Amino acid sequence: MERKVQPKLNTQIYEEACDWFVEFRGGELDANARRDFDLWARKSPEHLAAYLEIAAIWNEGPSLDPNQKWDADTLIAQAVKDPDNVVQLARVSPGDAAREAPSVHLTADIPHRRIPWPRAAAVLASLSVALGALIWAQYFRVPTYATAIGEQRSIALADGSVVELNSRSKIQIRYSKAERDVDLLEGQALFRVAKDHARSFVVAADGTRVRAVGTQFDVYEKPSGTVVTVVEGRVAILREGVARSKVSDGLASGSAASNLPSQSDVDISNTAIPDAVYLSAGEQLTVTPKTEAKTAHANVASATAWTQRQLVFESASLSDVAEEFNRYNERQLVIQDPKLYDFHISGVFSSTDPTSLIRFLRQRPGIKVTETSSEVRIERKIS
Repeated sequence: MERKVQPKLNTQIYEEACDWFVEFRGGELDANARRDFDLWARKSPEHLAAYLEIAAIWNEGPSLDPNQKWDADTLIAQAVKDPDNVVQLARVSPGDAAREAPSVHLTADIPHRRIPWPRAAAVLASLSVALGALIWAQYFRVPTYATAIGEQRSIALADGSVVELNSRSKIQIRYSKAERDVDLLEGQALFRVAKDHARSFVVAADGTRVRAVGTQFDVYEKPSGTVVTVVEGRVAILREGVARSKVSDGLASGSAASNLPSQSDVDISNTAIPDAVYLSAGEQLTVTPKTEAKTAHANVASATAWTQRQLVFESASLSDVAEEFNRYNERQLVIQDPKLYDFHISGVFSSTDPTSLIRFLRQRPGIKVTETSSEVRIERKIS
């Protein structure tokens, strides 16, 4: 049976599949963990395929065919041979199982193609080394989560916090006994922080540190600066340069939050942090390399509208609109005439339907819109 080759390997999915494989090989998982695995596996066919491929590589190396991708039935048959790969979710009667999943059949009697042993051994050695290195790395790597253009993702962290990751965004997470550190490497994220008075929660973004205990806030790393919007609770914000020179010694080293007071100073509602800017619910701070601009009555709904798949502009310049639009769309918005950069517009548009904004721009006087397969060009209309 000839298999179609995937056009692109999703490394993140394979890393997650390795995480689950290590969990099952490492010991007993409780019912909640097994339900989480079930949800992960059902989220996408790619998730289940990645797990089955890893299980097949680990358990059935001698029978692998180096010239073809394995068909789904063979992968399932190979994986089901190892009890560690079978996840029991709940006990059901045979009748109930038949009614709930009448089309699912796991069999182990599927014949395997055999290939000459020297050839198979070479394939097995290469795959085993690569897989072993990847699985070993799961124990020590810094977890990284990223989204592509137009993709959004919700990530449940180990401490109960939740991160909503916007389009074209990337974070790294490092948890220790003293800190919960998140690096926002690019893009935008909304953090719903679970309270933990033994460990503060710190987000680092382009030289800015945002510190909280239990709260909800949005951090947007834009080319022009970092925008922090507090939805609930209170946060302390420090700029990297200020923190290094003025915050007291005795801090934890090697973390993204090493410039902030350590775990002995965990409750920002009761303890002052030198040189910090405090934000409460409904407030916003924009930090640039040279300035800090605080907005006491920010439009929180507008700042977090992206979680509802909306783009909200309030007298925004066309250059800002293009910057935001291009985060969600493969076909980029290009302003041909620099004189239009400061053309301002207001409105609410769908982030999943680029035509809503394009239609709006077409109706603006003095603007010409030209669409091609790769871009949407904005020019001044010459009468």
